[in-house]
Amino acid sequence: MPNGLTKPKPVLLVVSFGTSFNESRALTIGAVEQALRAAYPGYEVRRAFTSQIILDILKERDGLEIDNVEQALARLAADGVREVVIQPTHVMTGSEYHDVLQEAAAWADRFDSVKVGRALVTLERDYDTLIRILAEDTAGLDPEDTAVVYMGHGTEHEANETYHKLQQKLWEQGYANYFVGTVEAEPTVEDVLALVRETSARQVVLIPLMLVAGDHANNDMAGQEEGSWRDLFEKAGYAVQCWLKGLGQYPAIQQMLVGHVADAIAGPEFGGKTGEAEQTPLPERLPDGEYVLAVDSSSPMFRVARCVLRVEQGRMQAELTLKGDSYGRLFPGTAAEAAAAPAEAWILPEERDAGETAFLLPVDALNKPADCAAWSVGRETWYDRVLTFRRGNA
Repeated sequence: MPNGLTKPKPVLLVVSFGTSFNESRALTIGAVEQALRAAYPGYEVRRAFTSQIILDILKERDGLEIDNVEQALARLAADGVREVVIQPTHVMTGSEYHDVLQEAAAWADRFDSVKVGRALVTLERDYDTLIRILAEDTAGLDPEDTAVVYMGHGTEHEANETYHKLQQKLWEQGYANYFVGTVEAEPTVEDVLALVRETSARQVVLIPLMLVAGDHANNDMAGQEEGSWRDLFEKAGYAVQCWLKGLGQYPAIQQMLVGHVADAIAGPEFGGKTGEAEQTPLPERLPDGEYVLAVDSSSPMFRVARCVLRVEQGRMQAELTLKGDSYGRLFPGTAAEAAAAPAEAWILPEERDAGETAFLLPVDALNKPADCAAWSVGRETWYDRVLTFRRGNA
């Protein structure tokens, strides 16, 4: 390095939602960070939280200042760090996780390499690993007499389906006395209570399905006040135990995230400097996971607000969010092909919210122009568009 300067170590930025419960933070988030520090001694481990409310509470109450993601990335750039791996500790790929991806994309050109690990439960094998961990943790409970009930956070984001999928996979693997609910979405505690009533269980063990056993776990789940999960199950006649143990306390969960970091390090970059191999537009070059992409459009009328590419078992699908609601459907082909195709082949919007429209579009290859027909709502006709999905600076 010039002037005798030492090249900064690469940084592993561990991004968590955060908690105002200091003891639980050390037992969970702190434990995860320590496990990552032990597994990757060549990296400096830094922390960021995504909840600004929690950050503000910690600053005002404890004088504790922790960076949000943007502040952390700005600090890394100012410190001359060139390689960054971001590992979120969020349970699923919901809104908070996607916000992390957006922040990473916005800062990617300030570094030589930026890589982002997947959320805790993303791929099929993540579900299987999580179920094995939960089953081992509760192996001493009588399956005939005890219902094991997990409280997840819940979200309005489509990622809330994670809870439903986890429930189904638990049952498919023979864990008939295991139930998953959420505190802020579905399944509700009432949904879970109705299912438990169909079993022979006489007691219920309540366990948070969250990284941290924080406010929701201590109050909404285990609290003594009316309406808590403990209260509802006790009033229904069950003996209730509350295990105030966040997922971050499980050594096996910590190792799941260690493995996610390994996958991220081995995977592709977005933003920053990329080599020739990284620019090769071959879908098989992308490991399973999620990536923020840039999208070049042949038309300024087709405005892409953001794009998240999901890859699972080699199949690539882009969540393409457009500005406005001018387009009512898309088709992966030309306008003429779209007009001749049956209606079931058209891609309809996933959602319409806050002046944006989202579509799920299959992607055959990256860095290669592809036809995409777009149906104009106002003009009631198909238009030809050409899109190029790019990663890195390719």
